[in-house]
This record gives sequence, structure tokens and C-alpha cells, in this order.
Amino acid sequence: MSERTVAVLDGNIVENVIVVPADWTVGPNEVEYTNATPAGIGWEWDGTGFIPPQPYPSWVLSNYVWEAPVALPDDGQSYVWDEATVSWQVAG
Repeated sequence: MSERTVAVLDGNIVENVIVVPADWTVGPNEVEYTNATPAGIGWEWDGTGFIPPQPYPSWVLSNYVWEAPVALPDDGQSYVWDEATVSWQVAG
């Protein structure tokens, strides 16, 4: 028997993610989803898709993905985000 993945909601916030049998009846506070539209605990359901928590105040949401206001350098080094300077800093 195949399985389905369901997000259990508290209001519009995901409180749990469960795997259920294919014949499971999705309840009023549950949303079935696929790997194409993932969900996680603490994510927000907007009626169309799931929004992960905002990682930093300066980041902006674009197509359900939070993006830094400055592009991550592509020079082979490891970086961490520094919200105080709103920039990427070489990792330690």
C-alpha cells in the first residue's frame, strides 16, 4: 500500500508532519503535500504552499524561498550570514 505525507496544522502553522496510508482521509486541519512542496514543523501554510520560517529579518521571500539581500559569493570559500552588517562573512 502506498503512503502519503500530511502536514497537521494549528491555524496556519505546521505543528507536525506525518506519513499516512493511501486511504487516509485528510481532515480539516491537515494538508497533503509532495516533495515538490515540502513542509516542516513551524512552517506557515498560506493556502497554496508552505513558507519556512524567516532566517533573518533582512531576508526577503521569493517563490517560497527566503533570499539574502546580498548574493552569496561564489569563490569556493565557506560563508555565514552576518545580520548586523547585512553581508556574508568568511566562515571562521
